Parts: sequence; C-alpha cells; structure tokens
Amino acid sequence: GTPTEQSAWRPAEPDRLSFAYYRGLTLPLALHPAPKRIGLFGLGGGVLAKFLLEHTESSIHAIDLRPALAGLAQRHFGLELGHPRLDLQFDDVCDDRWRPPRSLDVALLDLFDEEGMVRLPDASIARMADALRPGGILAANLWRSSMPVVADIHRQLSQHFHADALVAHVPERLNTLMIYRRQPWSATDLQAGVAALTHSPAALRRAQAEAWQWLQPLRSDRRRR
Repeated sequence: GTPTEQSAWRPAEPDRLSFAYYRGLTLPLALHPAPKRIGLFGLGGGVLAKFLLEHTESSIHAIDLRPALAGLAQRHFGLELGHPRLDLQFDDVCDDRWRPPRSLDVALLDLFDEEGMVRLPDASIARMADALRPGGILAANLWRSSMPVVADIHRQLSQHFHADALVAHVPERLNTLMIYRRQPWSATDLQAGVAALTHSPAALRRAQAEAWQWLQPLRSDRRRR
C-alpha cells in the first residue's frame, strides 16, 4: 500500500474523528433532513462506520473489496461487526454484477487502493445514483493530486446529479469533498444545515461544525460577486 495513512483513531480522544476528511464526510448528515440509511462505499479501518454507529441512529451499509478489513477494523479500531445497524458487505463495486444497497438517504464515496482513487465505471456510478431515495445526497472524497482525474470524476457524477456540487477543501490536505444531489443547492439548504447542527449529538456536531467552515461559496453566490 501507499505510505499515506488511511485510518487512525486516538484512544485519548475516542469521540473525535482523527482525519479531517472523515469530519468532512459528516456534512451530508446535516444537509439531509432525515438520513436514516447511509451507504459507506469504502470501509477502510472502519473508523467512520464506528463513529456513525455511535453518534447517529442511522443504519450503516458498508461495502469494500477486501474482507480482511473486517477483522482489522474490529481488532484495531473497535468496530462492532455484529452491530444491529451495521450491514457489511464485501464485493467489487466495479463489477457489472454488483448491486448497491437500496433506498439510501446518503452515500459516502471513499474508495482508495494502493494506486490512489479507485476509478469507477459509469455503470457503477449510475447504480449508486439509482440507489438513492428522492432528495438523497452523495459525497465523494477526492484527492487533488491529479486534477484531470478529479475533473473526470466530476463529469461522471454530473451525469446523474446537478453539476453545481457543494465543495469543501480540507485544510493542509489534498482532500476535497464534493457533495451532490439531483436538485441545485441553495442558500436555504445551507441555512437548514446550520440549524441541523444544533440538534446533532455533541461529537457529531463538533465534527460538522469544523467541516462547515471549509465549504466554498455556492456557485450562484460567486457569480453575483
């Protein structure tokens, strides 16, 4: 694998997501009015899945290619594999036969391997989009080391979602979170998201409040300036 860390958890801060981009991936939970079913495409060490199980009431539907990650996530990061709200599957999301969990409210796309970002075929992106309920949100963790690749992934996603995604640049990292839905985002959506923060459990609220500061202005707002 690459020397870049892909999972971390600090026992001294059990309720804090160590990686900033994990905190960014909690933003859709404030932007969606009732995120009951969350798809997590890319398990990693299970840190984000564990956090969401502990600090939300959502069911978590996690998919990864590597079955060995289940034991690692349990031993090193405390993921409860038998949790009643955890559905953990190991499959190749690039395979034509793969089908995602249905009726998702939020899909979190965080797929990396030893080569970098996993490039999904258009058919897999289409299946993910179709798996979302009306009003559903997809957030993608993208690595800006290759902007042509980022632009191509945005092109793929824009075939199924509105092209004016919300964008959050993670400070001092090359991670960018891009947050999509079928309808265009508006200032009203962001106001509702801020209001939702006040009702989140404390650990989730801290993560979301920090990541909220990374959101870039809406494209419509930038045009007016």
